[in-house]
Amino acid sequence: MCRRSSILVGVAIGLLVDGWPPTTARADLEADQAPSEEIDRVPYELSWQLVVTSYYMFNAHRVAGPYSSFEYPYADTQGFGLTFAGGDVAYRTDKWGITLNLRWGQNVDRLTEFAPLSRGFATWIPCEKLTLDFGYFGAFIGIETADEWENANFTRGIVYFKLQPFRHLGLRAVLEPHDKVDITLIVARGSIFGTSFASDVSASVVAPTVGAQVQYTPSTSTDLRLGALAGPNGSNGNRNWQAIIDFVAQWSSKGWTLFVNGDYEFSSRGPLTGFAESKQWGVSLGGRVDITDHWSVGGRGEYTGSVPSADPATGFTVTGTVRYLPVQYLIISLEPRAEFARNDIYYGRPFVTDTATGNTVPSLSQDWFFGFWIGVTARIGN
Repeated sequence: MCRRSSILVGVAIGLLVDGWPPTTARADLEADQAPSEEIDRVPYELSWQLVVTSYYMFNAHRVAGPYSSFEYPYADTQGFGLTFAGGDVAYRTDKWGITLNLRWGQNVDRLTEFAPLSRGFATWIPCEKLTLDFGYFGAFIGIETADEWENANFTRGIVYFKLQPFRHLGLRAVLEPHDKVDITLIVARGSIFGTSFASDVSASVVAPTVGAQVQYTPSTSTDLRLGALAGPNGSNGNRNWQAIIDFVAQWSSKGWTLFVNGDYEFSSRGPLTGFAESKQWGVSLGGRVDITDHWSVGGRGEYTGSVPSADPATGFTVTGTVRYLPVQYLIISLEPRAEFARNDIYYGRPFVTDTATGNTVPSLSQDWFFGFWIGVTARIGN
């Protein structure tokens, strides 16, 4: 059966290469392979979840609206905001399954190109060691996900937003050659970032993005992943390819988790899709400690760089999070965050007049940011 399935996979890949239109928006950064989002291999299981995440954010520069010219994080606005509200449902048997996730929110377009659809794919399990997903699924790149309670922090990091894709539309195959090894292969439309190409070049880009990841779990407390994506950057049709190389190491035990996530991206000729740079990289270090059943603390430090080094987002971020769970389905977070950039990418005073609208707006006058969030997440499901 698996031999026959491999032939079908080859046919599907051919159709993807020849017949799919270009994408029109960035797809997101959230891996279905993340521990919280793995689909349990239990026959005939229906799982569901409802979730709402809202917040209040204080900006030390005392300006309204987004705090940075770079579009991140999801909760980026001074004052009250709604990060996400939505629901998930999945049905899985020992041979097939279906997954549907919906999200609404003030910046949901940063997560998905098909809002309010966050993920939606059909699953076929032709044999025990092979699973095929066809549709709109999460990327395997990175350690953080869009579900904040699964991360060390309430807000996602700059590495997550700047260097990593969130979603892919295409075909995914997961092979299990060994009980400690999983291999994931994908073929997807769009760029390695899940973004569309400019309208004047999209018709000339036929080659899809391709990728693979090897996940090795030598013990129940250690998770190691090495993955890569490659595809055209859109500067010369199907030529001038670009790639992401991603490494994740995670260690966990009773009550604590530590992780390191590193990414390196390069383009053979021309800039990376959507950027002025031809090379960029980032490293994220962090973890979380559960102090009691109700209290936990988390932290994350990041560095990003690029070539040329004029990238305005080059710099450091430091984030700390205290979480309180008064009841099982309610999470309250308090999170200070500091950022330091090479150039003035943060909004502050003095105010200036927008020449296009005539409105008075903050100016890009700061190379540092400090703020804190109070986040509240309510979720229920099985």
